[in-house]
Amino acid sequence: MSYEFNPESQVFEFPNPYKVENTAIIASGAVMLLAGGLTLVMVRERLSHGMDGRAVAVLGISVLLLLLGIGLLARAFTRLRYFFGRNRPANLAPVLPQDKDGNSAPADAYKETLRQNALTYPEPKGPLNGLLYSWLPNLIFAPGVIQRTAQTQFYNFLSLAATFISFLICWLLLGQDSANGWIGLVYSAFAFFQIMRPMTQKSGAAGRTGAVTEAAQVGIGSLIVLIILAVLGPVLLGMAGSHLPDLGGLSINGVLCVALVCALAGCAVFGLALKNQLQPAPQAVGSARVTETMTMNAHPNKLMEELDRLLMTRWFSLIPNRRYTHKSPMVVGQQGKFSAEMLEETQPRPQPNRIASGIGHALSTPQFFWLTCLTGLATVYLIVGAFAAILACRNILGGEPVVTAIAFALSQIAVGMFCYGASHALWGRFDFVSELIWVDIGGSYESANVHLGNQLSSNVQTTKNVINIESMTMRVWVSEIDTVIFGKDDARQLIGMRGLQHVADELAGALKGFGETRSMVVAPTSTQDLDRAQKVGAMNQLMGGQQAVDGGERLAAAILSASAPAAHPASIADVPASGNAYTPKARFCSNCGAEAGDGAKFCANCGKQMAA
Repeated sequence: MSYEFNPESQVFEFPNPYKVENTAIIASGAVMLLAGGLTLVMVRERLSHGMDGRAVAVLGISVLLLLLGIGLLARAFTRLRYFFGRNRPANLAPVLPQDKDGNSAPADAYKETLRQNALTYPEPKGPLNGLLYSWLPNLIFAPGVIQRTAQTQFYNFLSLAATFISFLICWLLLGQDSANGWIGLVYSAFAFFQIMRPMTQKSGAAGRTGAVTEAAQVGIGSLIVLIILAVLGPVLLGMAGSHLPDLGGLSINGVLCVALVCALAGCAVFGLALKNQLQPAPQAVGSARVTETMTMNAHPNKLMEELDRLLMTRWFSLIPNRRYTHKSPMVVGQQGKFSAEMLEETQPRPQPNRIASGIGHALSTPQFFWLTCLTGLATVYLIVGAFAAILACRNILGGEPVVTAIAFALSQIAVGMFCYGASHALWGRFDFVSELIWVDIGGSYESANVHLGNQLSSNVQTTKNVINIESMTMRVWVSEIDTVIFGKDDARQLIGMRGLQHVADELAGALKGFGETRSMVVAPTSTQDLDRAQKVGAMNQLMGGQQAVDGGERLAAAILSASAPAAHPASIADVPASGNAYTPKARFCSNCGAEAGDGAKFCANCGKQMAA
């Protein structure tokens, strides 16, 4: 999708919403690169004396740290400048070309929303969702992405808490047993595959699929498994302890305990950040509706053409509206029924003061305070993990125990990446406002022929085939809608709507006035018609004799009268003279020689009948 720039309109020059997150990610990436460089310096001297297993291990850790640092920096650098083109945000429904008819299921859904005059919210299902929505009542009014993210993170929090409690029970009961080392290994594997893996999934996938992610489903199953492990785990490990190989004092129980506490802290801060993103129930929801009946003598498509011109005046910043539905009226045969409709949305415009402009602004705004804390917490975890990796490399080269340091480094980096992933969806929020306009027309028609003028004596006659429409029904819905996206290319979601009654009244009145003033008579209206009628009269005078002259006079007079303004009825004498203008010839009585008026049939002096 291309970026369009208009120096006359800067409304789409957005501030970067990821400015705070980019700052934290750049700091984390720089620390990772520094850690990777330091470990390379540490192993360089060892490699000069020869390649061994310890040097290879440190070299592998260095490469991983460098790759992670480069990946974090690349992620931040791609969002240093934020471009938002005119084709963004995403459409509510498939857009139609200007000269095509069409419709779609999403468009029908939004029309039904306007018709019902209310927003529809999906009802949460399941016992855990019932508990969540009782704690956060306003969550039902939140966008779908926030609701699904809240559900997923709530399940993750419960799973982490159950894992932590079960782990503490096993550790306290079997902490002095030979199975002590196996406790950390078993629970670490369980926490990674059942808890950590779902948490690291991108929340954007939930917003695109429109359903609860797999992480939420795993969380429910994990609760059952964790309850069983909490009760039977110590017994099973105690029974199997004598048959398990001795780990030689190896234990990562403390590392696992710290990792679970850090993960729980991240979930708790995320919950606070999410709560500040919630808004109270909308105070006004609805759409403005106007219903009119109209009678017109014209093809109903004329009304659609006028509607297209009227909607063009609603263009925001000279950007064409987004057309989702267009149905042209079909008139076939002498009589029948027809229907037509059009659904358009004006260009969504961003709502002001909805983006954090910097760290100071984010910390001083309740909406972004806890979100900034979550991002800072992720940065701390990654930096601690980087220093733990450096310590592990030094222990490897010095021949000291390294399992605890490596486990601690991996756990801190994993939890830090989880916190970044959880906060990223909330940083990418954009709020927009636009107008949704739907016009629905329906009625019945009859064809008719209209003849104007005396069929025997008139020189000017007009005939027109017209379509007569009696008491056609026209409905107009107009609503100002609030929409939101999480990421500039993600789907847009409707979160609020307010009726614009004055716009609906204005649009319906303009359409009704246009339809009721359509003419069913064909008459000359251009200046060329006037000039040609005058020339015809002049030619009749030269070539056709007195009878032709009288006919030419009447033809020219009729056309001039039809073309003149109603307030000043025109005559031949009122028309300005030109080089080719025709002046009627004076008429005289053949009996007494007195001049007779134009069109007189009897002489006013002697009363004798004038020549035809």
